[in-house]
Amino acid sequence: MKFIKGVLKLVIAMLIVLAIILGVGWFLVSTPHTKLDTTWTEEDLQSYIDKLEIEFNEEHASMEDIFAGNFVTEGVVEIDTVLTSSELSAIANMSTNQNSIMKDINVKCLGNDTVEVTGVTGDLTNLITVFPQLEEFRNYFELGKNKPIYMKSTLFYDETTQKFGGTTKEMYIGKIKMPIDEANNNLRKGGTLLNDMVKSLDGFSVKSFEVTEEGFQFNGTIPKEIRSAGKFDN
Repeated sequence: MKFIKGVLKLVIAMLIVLAIILGVGWFLVSTPHTKLDTTWTEEDLQSYIDKLEIEFNEEHASMEDIFAGNFVTEGVVEIDTVLTSSELSAIANMSTNQNSIMKDINVKCLGNDTVEVTGVTGDLTNLITVFPQLEEFRNYFELGKNKPIYMKSTLFYDETTQKFGGTTKEMYIGKIKMPIDEANNNLRKGGTLLNDMVKSLDGFSVKSFEVTEEGFQFNGTIPKEIRSAGKFDN
Protein backbone atom coordinates (compact mmCIF):
# COMPACT_ATOMS: atom_id res chain seq x y z
CA MET A 1 0.00 0.00 0.00
CA LYS A 2 2.81 2.36 0.85
CA PHE A 3 4.38 1.57 -2.52
CA ILE A 4 1.13 2.37 -4.34
CA LYS A 5 0.75 5.62 -2.38
CA GLY A 6 4.36 6.50 -3.24
CA VAL A 7 3.73 5.85 -6.92
CA LEU A 8 0.56 7.96 -6.83
CA LYS A 9 2.43 10.82 -5.19
CA LEU A 10 5.14 10.56 -7.82
CA VAL A 11 2.59 10.57 -10.64
CA ILE A 12 0.75 13.54 -9.13
CA ALA A 13 4.03 15.41 -8.68
CA MET A 14 4.99 14.70 -12.29
CA LEU A 15 1.59 15.96 -13.49
CA ILE A 16 2.00 19.15 -11.47
CA VAL A 17 5.49 19.70 -12.86
CA LEU A 18 4.19 19.03 -16.40
CA ALA A 19 1.34 21.50 -15.86
CA ILE A 20 3.81 24.14 -14.66
CA ILE A 21 6.07 23.52 -17.66
CA LEU A 22 3.15 23.78 -20.07
CA GLY A 23 1.87 26.85 -18.26
CA VAL A 24 5.25 28.57 -18.41
CA GLY A 25 5.60 27.56 -22.06
CA TRP A 26 2.20 29.07 -22.86
CA PHE A 27 3.16 32.22 -20.93
CA LEU A 28 6.40 32.55 -22.88
CA VAL A 29 4.62 32.15 -26.20
CA SER A 30 1.54 34.20 -25.45
CA THR A 31 2.93 37.18 -23.54
CA PRO A 32 4.18 40.03 -25.75
CA HIS A 33 7.91 40.65 -25.65
CA THR A 34 7.49 44.39 -26.21
CA LYS A 35 4.59 46.81 -26.26
CA LEU A 36 5.11 49.88 -28.41
CA ASP A 37 3.92 53.26 -27.18
CA THR A 38 2.41 54.14 -30.56
CA THR A 39 -1.27 55.08 -30.39
CA TRP A 40 -3.61 56.00 -33.22
CA THR A 41 -7.08 57.41 -33.69
CA GLU A 42 -9.58 57.99 -36.50
CA GLU A 43 -7.94 61.41 -36.90
CA ASP A 44 -4.64 59.69 -37.78
CA LEU A 45 -6.41 57.67 -40.47
CA GLN A 46 -7.98 60.82 -41.88
CA SER A 47 -4.60 62.58 -41.77
CA TYR A 48 -3.07 59.69 -43.75
CA ILE A 49 -5.86 59.96 -46.35
CA ASP A 50 -5.52 63.74 -46.59
CA LYS A 51 -1.73 63.65 -46.98
CA LEU A 52 -1.87 61.09 -49.77
CA GLU A 53 -5.04 62.53 -51.36
CA ILE A 54 -6.40 59.02 -51.81
CA GLU A 55 -9.87 57.50 -51.92
CA PHE A 56 -10.50 55.13 -48.99
CA ASN A 57 -13.91 53.48 -48.56
CA GLU A 58 -15.54 50.11 -47.91
CA GLU A 59 -14.29 48.84 -51.27
CA HIS A 60 -10.63 49.44 -50.42
CA ALA A 61 -8.22 46.56 -50.96
CA SER A 62 -6.93 44.80 -47.85
CA MET A 63 -3.29 43.83 -47.41
CA GLU A 64 -4.22 40.28 -48.43
CA ASP A 65 -5.96 41.54 -51.57
CA ILE A 66 -2.83 43.41 -52.60
CA PHE A 67 -0.47 40.50 -51.91
CA ALA A 68 -2.82 38.18 -53.84
CA GLY A 69 -3.04 40.58 -56.79
CA ASN A 70 -6.79 40.78 -56.16
CA PHE A 71 -7.24 44.51 -56.77
CA VAL A 72 -7.75 47.23 -59.34
CA THR A 73 -6.17 50.69 -59.28
CA GLU A 74 -7.38 54.03 -60.53
CA GLY A 75 -5.65 57.39 -60.94
CA VAL A 76 -2.21 58.62 -59.91
CA VAL A 77 -1.20 61.05 -57.14
CA GLU A 78 2.22 62.68 -56.73
CA ILE A 79 3.39 62.58 -53.11
CA ASP A 80 6.23 64.16 -51.15
CA THR A 81 5.43 63.81 -47.46
CA VAL A 82 6.20 62.09 -44.15
CA LEU A 83 3.81 59.46 -42.79
CA THR A 84 4.01 59.25 -39.00
CA SER A 85 4.06 56.09 -36.90
CA SER A 86 0.49 56.77 -35.78
CA GLU A 87 -0.73 57.29 -39.34
CA LEU A 88 1.00 54.10 -40.49
CA SER A 89 -0.53 52.16 -37.59
CA ALA A 90 -3.97 53.55 -38.43
CA ILE A 91 -3.89 52.53 -42.10
CA ALA A 92 -2.36 49.13 -41.26
CA ASN A 93 -5.25 48.33 -38.92
CA MET A 94 -7.93 49.74 -41.21
CA SER A 95 -6.60 47.63 -44.10
CA THR A 96 -7.21 44.34 -42.28
CA ASN A 97 -10.29 42.12 -42.37
CA GLN A 98 -11.55 38.89 -40.81
CA ASN A 99 -9.14 36.88 -42.97
CA SER A 100 -6.10 39.01 -42.24
CA ILE A 101 -2.86 37.39 -41.16
CA MET A 102 -2.28 40.12 -38.57
CA LYS A 103 -4.32 42.47 -36.40
CA ASP A 104 -3.79 45.00 -33.58
CA ILE A 105 -0.81 46.39 -35.48
CA ASN A 106 1.49 49.09 -34.10
CA VAL A 107 4.32 50.70 -36.04
CA LYS A 108 7.15 52.75 -34.56
CA CYS A 109 9.76 54.45 -36.74
CA LEU A 110 13.14 54.73 -35.04
CA GLY A 111 15.12 56.47 -37.77
CA ASN A 112 18.26 55.25 -39.55
CA ASP A 113 16.09 53.05 -41.79
CA THR A 114 14.88 51.11 -38.75
CA VAL A 115 11.29 50.31 -37.78
CA GLU A 116 9.56 48.29 -35.04
CA VAL A 117 6.27 46.47 -35.58
CA THR A 118 4.05 44.60 -33.14
CA GLY A 119 0.79 42.80 -33.75
CA VAL A 120 -1.21 39.65 -33.16
CA THR A 121 -1.07 36.99 -35.83
CA GLY A 122 -4.19 35.55 -37.41
CA ASP A 123 -4.41 32.32 -39.38
CA LEU A 124 -1.10 32.44 -41.21
CA THR A 125 -1.93 29.29 -43.16
CA ASN A 126 -4.23 31.45 -45.32
CA LEU A 127 -1.03 32.61 -47.01
CA ILE A 128 -0.44 29.12 -48.39
CA THR A 129 -3.69 29.27 -50.35
CA VAL A 130 -2.48 32.40 -52.08
CA PHE A 131 1.21 31.45 -52.25
CA PRO A 132 1.59 27.63 -52.57
CA GLN A 133 5.38 28.02 -52.48
CA LEU A 134 5.06 28.75 -48.74
CA GLU A 135 3.77 25.23 -47.99
CA GLU A 136 7.15 24.33 -46.48
CA PHE A 137 6.48 26.83 -43.69
CA ARG A 138 3.07 25.39 -42.69
CA ASN A 139 4.32 24.09 -39.33
CA TYR A 140 5.75 27.52 -38.47
CA PHE A 141 2.48 29.20 -39.47
CA GLU A 142 0.40 26.85 -37.32
CA LEU A 143 2.72 27.39 -34.33
CA GLY A 144 2.47 31.14 -34.67
CA LYS A 145 -1.33 31.37 -35.01
CA ASN A 146 -3.03 33.92 -32.73
CA LYS A 147 0.24 34.89 -31.03
CA PRO A 148 1.72 38.33 -30.27
CA ILE A 149 4.66 39.11 -32.53
CA TYR A 150 7.42 41.70 -32.37
CA MET A 151 9.84 42.61 -35.13
CA LYS A 152 12.65 45.13 -35.40
CA SER A 153 14.16 45.51 -38.83
CA THR A 154 15.72 47.86 -41.33
CA LEU A 155 13.71 49.03 -44.32
CA PHE A 156 15.14 50.93 -47.26
CA TYR A 157 14.71 51.50 -50.98
CA ASP A 158 17.60 50.80 -53.33
CA GLU A 159 17.35 53.32 -56.16
CA THR A 160 19.79 51.27 -58.27
CA THR A 161 17.80 48.02 -58.19
CA GLN A 162 14.49 49.85 -57.64
CA LYS A 163 13.59 47.38 -54.91
CA PHE A 164 12.81 47.58 -51.20
CA GLY A 165 15.18 45.74 -48.90
CA GLY A 166 15.82 45.17 -45.23
CA THR A 167 17.27 42.94 -42.55
CA THR A 168 15.57 41.55 -39.47
CA LYS A 169 17.42 42.56 -36.30
CA GLU A 170 15.07 41.03 -33.71
CA MET A 171 11.97 38.87 -33.95
CA TYR A 172 9.88 37.41 -31.14
CA ILE A 173 6.76 35.27 -31.00
CA GLY A 174 5.51 36.08 -27.53
CA LYS A 175 8.68 36.10 -25.45
CA ILE A 176 10.40 33.45 -27.53
CA LYS A 177 13.23 34.95 -29.55
CA MET A 178 13.49 33.58 -33.07
CA PRO A 179 16.95 32.81 -34.53
CA ILE A 180 17.88 35.86 -36.62
CA ASP A 181 19.55 33.96 -39.47
CA GLU A 182 16.56 31.65 -39.79
CA ALA A 183 14.14 34.58 -39.58
CA ASN A 184 15.95 36.46 -42.36
CA ASN A 185 16.08 33.37 -44.56
CA ASN A 186 12.37 32.71 -44.09
CA LEU A 187 11.44 36.36 -44.59
CA ARG A 188 13.48 36.71 -47.77
CA LYS A 189 10.62 35.21 -49.78
CA GLY A 190 8.32 37.72 -48.14
CA GLY A 191 10.58 40.52 -49.36
CA THR A 192 10.41 39.13 -52.88
CA LEU A 193 6.61 39.02 -52.67
CA LEU A 194 6.59 42.63 -51.42
CA ASN A 195 8.65 43.84 -54.37
CA ASP A 196 6.54 41.85 -56.82
CA MET A 197 3.43 43.42 -55.30
CA VAL A 198 4.90 46.92 -55.58
CA LYS A 199 5.76 46.36 -59.25
CA SER A 200 2.19 45.25 -59.92
CA LEU A 201 0.73 48.52 -58.62
CA ASP A 202 0.00 50.73 -61.60
CA GLY A 203 0.82 54.31 -60.71
CA PHE A 204 3.31 53.44 -57.95
CA SER A 205 6.85 54.79 -58.31
CA VAL A 206 9.58 55.85 -55.90
CA LYS A 207 11.94 58.79 -56.22
CA SER A 208 13.19 58.49 -52.64
CA PHE A 209 12.25 56.66 -49.45
CA GLU A 210 13.70 56.84 -45.94
CA VAL A 211 12.67 55.76 -42.45
CA THR A 212 13.30 58.67 -40.09
CA GLU A 213 12.29 59.25 -36.47
CA GLU A 214 9.35 61.26 -37.81
CA GLY A 215 8.10 58.38 -39.99
CA PHE A 216 8.23 57.14 -43.58
CA GLN A 217 9.63 59.94 -45.74
CA PHE A 218 8.25 59.17 -49.21
CA ASN A 219 8.64 60.97 -52.53
CA GLY A 220 7.02 59.44 -55.58
CA THR A 221 3.64 58.52 -56.99
CA ILE A 222 0.87 56.23 -55.74
CA PRO A 223 -2.52 55.08 -57.10
CA LYS A 224 -5.34 57.38 -56.06
CA GLU A 225 -7.56 54.38 -55.34
CA ILE A 226 -6.86 50.68 -54.78
CA ARG A 227 -10.08 48.64 -54.77
CA SER A 228 -10.61 44.99 -53.91
CA ALA A 229 -11.63 42.84 -56.86
CA GLY A 230 -13.93 41.03 -54.44
CA LYS A 231 -12.80 37.42 -54.81
CA PHE A 232 -10.25 37.17 -52.03
CA ASP A 233 -12.30 38.77 -49.28
CA ASN A 234 -15.48 36.95 -50.24
